[in-house]
Amino acid sequence: MIRGIFFPSASIAALAAGLLFLPEFFDLSSLLLTLGGSLAVIGFTYPRRQLLDLLSAIRALFKEKLPSPIARVEELTRLTRLYRLEGVRGLEGQEPFIADPFLKQGVALLVDLRKEEEVRARLQQSVAEAIAELEISRQILQTLGKLLPAFGLIGTLIGMILLLRNFTALDPRALPGALSLAVLTTLYGALFANVIVAPLAARLQAVAVEKELIMRLTADCLLALLDADAVGEIENKLKRLSVIPAMETFRGREWLPAMFSVPRY
Repeated sequence: MIRGIFFPSASIAALAAGLLFLPEFFDLSSLLLTLGGSLAVIGFTYPRRQLLDLLSAIRALFKEKLPSPIARVEELTRLTRLYRLEGVRGLEGQEPFIADPFLKQGVALLVDLRKEEEVRARLQQSVAEAIAELEISRQILQTLGKLLPAFGLIGTLIGMILLLRNFTALDPRALPGALSLAVLTTLYGALFANVIVAPLAARLQAVAVEKELIMRLTADCLLALLDADAVGEIENKLKRLSVIPAMETFRGREWLPAMFSVPRY
C-alpha cells in the first residue's frame, strides 16, 4: 500500500518540481499569488484544529497501513475463538498486542464488562468521529482544489490589466513580467489543483470508505460477542467471511447486520 502511494506521488512531485523550477516556468510572484492566496483563504475558512487534522491525515496516507478487510476478519476470528475458550480473561491478555486503536478500545470495553448500551454508544461515537474527521479533511482539499484555479484566473486578470496599462504607457520593459504573471498563474493553478490536490482528495475518500467498513465490521462483531450464547455461531460466520474475496465481501454494507444480527447505526 505504501509503495503504491509513494512511487506515483514521488513521480508527480518530481515532475511538478522540475516544471516549476525551470527558468522558463518559474515566477515567484505568480507562485505566491496562486498558492499563497489559496492557502491564505483556507486558513481563514477553516479552524486550526481541522487544518492540523488534514496534515495528519495526509501524513497517514504515506506512513500508516490500513488493515485489509480479510486481515481484520482473521483477527476477529482469533479473538472470538479466544473469548469462547477463555472468556474475558483471554481477551484481557490480548490487549497489549492489539495495534488498532479502535479494536483495542472495543476489547477494553468488553474486558471492563460494560453494558451493551454503553459499548454501543462508545463504538458509535468513535466511528462517527473518525469518519467525520476524514470527511472534513476531504472537504478542505476539495475547497483548495477549487481555489487554486480561481486564483490562477485572478492572476491572469491582474496580468492582463498590467499588460494593457504598460501598452498604454509604452513601457516595453514591463511587458514580459505582466505577460508571465498572466500565463503562469493559470498554469500553477491547474497544476497544483489537478496533479496534487485532486489525487490526494480522491485517495483520502477511498481510505475513508475502507476505514468505515472495517470499523463497522469490528463494532458489529464486538457487539455480537455480548451475547454469550451466540459466540460459537459468530466464529463460524467469521470463518466463512475469511474465505470470501474482499471485493465480493465488501460490495455492499447490508450484509453486516445480517451476519451478526446487530442493528445498524
